[in-house]
Amino acid sequence: MIRRTALIAAVFLFVVGGFAQEAKTDQHAKYKLDFVLKQMDRGKPLSTHNFTMSAEASGGSSQIRTGNRIPVDIGGDKGLQYMDVGFNCDARIIQSGSSNVGLEVGWEISTMPGTSGSEKMVRQVRSRSTPLVTFGKPTVVSSVDDINSGQQFELDVTVTPES
Repeated sequence: MIRRTALIAAVFLFVVGGFAQEAKTDQHAKYKLDFVLKQMDRGKPLSTHNFTMSAEASGGSSQIRTGNRIPVDIGGDKGLQYMDVGFNCDARIIQSGSSNVGLEVGWEISTMPGTSGSEKMVRQVRSRSTPLVTFGKPTVVSSVDDINSGQQFELDVTVTPES
């Protein structure tokens, strides 16, 4: 009787362990995110920039920062503060499945157009969205019209499992 119970328990553990391992293959621990930022004027491409980052399914945020830090005099004895001008992108995996992931993506692009005199102007386009992305398929994260210049900015992402 003890042998039969031990045998049944061993078979049960083997079968349950096999199912547990199969369930792990549906989700990945790490992903490669390939971003493409397109700048267009009335649909005509002006520039394309590529950015790549890794993101973990555990939900930590990944970041890309590219551009310049511009000193800004805040007046008086308070000294200088620095402002990022360029492209910033933050991404986080919020759900993962066997063939897709849900992302939370926030991005911004800022520029300082040529200005005369001492006044400085910063133009900024910013977006935050939560796209569902199928592995290997380029997906539009967001598309934004810059109301100041009439240009359009589009951010696409392609996600590939790394593990």
